Amino acid sequence: MKKTIFILVTAVLLLSNFVYAFDCSLTYDEDYCNEILESELNETEKDLLFSTLLYQDSTFPDHEFIEDYNLNFYVDSPPDNTTYSSTQIKNAWLSFLAVFPAVYENNTLYVFEELKALSEYNYDVQIPTETKPNDCKTEYTLVNDQAQLNYYLNGNYKEDDKLALLYIDQDGTLTAELEINTNVEVDHYEWYYYCCAWGKKGQCTKYCKKCKYAYTDYEYDNLIISEDKEIELYTEEPTADLIVVNQYQNTTKGIFTAENYSFFRLSFEDSYLTKQNYYYDLVFEKKPYHFAYLRAVPYEDTKIKNIFVNNDTFFVKNTNNCSLTAYNHFYNFTSGCDLILYQENIEELSIETDDIDLSILLYVLVFLGVIYIIYRLLKSQYKKIILPILFIILFIPFVSADDSEECGITNLASCLPEAIYEYFLYLINLPVLPFLAGIEAMLTADIAIDLFFGVWNVIRYLLSFFYVFLLIYVGYVFITSNSNPIKRAHAKDMLKNIFLMLILIQGSFYIYGLALDINAVLTDAILSMIDPTFFLITVDNVANVALEGVYLSTYCFTLFITLLMLVFRYVVVCLGVIIFPIGIFCYFIPPLKGYGKFIINVLAIFIFITFLDLLIVLCCSMIVELPLFENIKILIMINCFSMIIYSMWLAIRFAMRMSTNTSLKDDLNQAVKYIAMVAV
Repeated sequence: MKKTIFILVTAVLLLSNFVYAFDCSLTYDEDYCNEILESELNETEKDLLFSTLLYQDSTFPDHEFIEDYNLNFYVDSPPDNTTYSSTQIKNAWLSFLAVFPAVYENNTLYVFEELKALSEYNYDVQIPTETKPNDCKTEYTLVNDQAQLNYYLNGNYKEDDKLALLYIDQDGTLTAELEINTNVEVDHYEWYYYCCAWGKKGQCTKYCKKCKYAYTDYEYDNLIISEDKEIELYTEEPTADLIVVNQYQNTTKGIFTAENYSFFRLSFEDSYLTKQNYYYDLVFEKKPYHFAYLRAVPYEDTKIKNIFVNNDTFFVKNTNNCSLTAYNHFYNFTSGCDLILYQENIEELSIETDDIDLSILLYVLVFLGVIYIIYRLLKSQYKKIILPILFIILFIPFVSADDSEECGITNLASCLPEAIYEYFLYLINLPVLPFLAGIEAMLTADIAIDLFFGVWNVIRYLLSFFYVFLLIYVGYVFITSNSNPIKRAHAKDMLKNIFLMLILIQGSFYIYGLALDINAVLTDAILSMIDPTFFLITVDNVANVALEGVYLSTYCFTLFITLLMLVFRYVVVCLGVIIFPIGIFCYFIPPLKGYGKFIINVLAIFIFITFLDLLIVLCCSMIVELPLFENIKILIMINCFSMIIYSMWLAIRFAMRMSTNTSLKDDLNQAVKYIAMVAV
């Protein structure tokens, strides 16, 4: 018996696999297809092989083949085995099977403006049989059984049919929606009692009953099922053009252009050029039915015959029967060639002569003289090690020169002084660059508050203990002081504050992050307007160079102090995400409101002070361009960063002053008085 059952189950499974397997009769090599089915390849590998057996012309999107193939299926059960049931409607299913013409590219489904949508559905209607309470008999009759399939694009109605032609005018969500409505007539029969035997005195001696029709009502049922597909409308049409720019002897020179194409062909009588950007294969959905979609895969390939091509320029001998052909996922382009000669302008070969610039020779002689003096001085001190040091000094400028124009024999006279100038300017700015990089990073860096999320959670959890006590306290005041309007008003205010406090503390991490994001947007907008060379030491005039030599150390010290202040601000703002919920808590407790306001004000100042600092830098960078300040640029830069230091100092001073202006003893006295006033 067990063996028989096993054989039956195995047979059912094999039959099921046979029914739902890929239909090899549609391929051009059915035997090979069956071998693939019986192989141990995974599903993805089998689909790739089925695609090659089913779709042979991989260079062309054959939408007619896809439509004929997809319409060949008979779907009598849901591909995903998903059904829905209601009161009367049972085993209902809807499957949005396919749309065509359509092409997948990078997981995006592109469609044509005229689109066919194919869906299938089915359901059962189950009429009740049970007798209603208080009825002797209940009869049910199905009087309405209606199913409506509609298509919607972004919620706008398009068409209604299993196979519908849709006109697509935008990207979005294409929805197939099935609405099923049933109506059952319910006839109620109730017991009817009557006298069936009478006595001698006219009295009823026996009562009988019979089941008699009483009234009719109706039971309705409704079920809606939908399935979506994300689509994008493809509107790019291929273009191609050709112009002839020269003809000599039997050779024609031309330039071709082609855009938005999957395949392009320039052909002549006995020559051609083809360019391919995509190939097409199939992907299968709604298995086990294997509905097919075209997929465009990037692939570059060029083929030529009897034609020479260099980029977009070609040379060909015979131009007879010239034609241009291009197509992409949905559109085709075919055109003849305009072989009218548009003569190209060829510049005559000429040699430019430059005037001799004796100033460059003077620069070179001065440079060699300086090197000789340095060499004589160092030789008397370091003797044998002077040559290696001198060679290192000489070769560094060449390494630091701009790579866009390398020094060589032909441009040594112009390149060498420029390289030496840039190198010594780099050496002058070398002490300043680390400070400037650090200041820029501190002004624009994203504050890493995610590191403190766990600590913030602990603070939030600790503060939550006080909610219970505060609520109990408010309830106690309402119960014991209901007749006192002042205490009742205080209790109402405290209850409101508790709920506001609860909401703001729970979202304080995200509110704090939002403030940091707003400041980041503001600082980025200002930073993009600041000239990056404003901070650097320049050699633009004699007066400015002299001042830079005198005040360079002062400038470096100012940058150092500025960097320290900004690092202090960064640390305070990072810790602020932990202190912020405490500030909110204190703000809504009347005796502690001053501390809460102080914490919130300090954090707000430290968060947005970088925006003020960048405004100062922007203003100074614009002022330094005025002729009035061109000789004292270094002083403007020192004053600029001094103002930043002063703004940071004002913020710190504000925090220190607020922390020392309040007395803990006074606050405790106020708290005791407040509690006594509300409770007594």
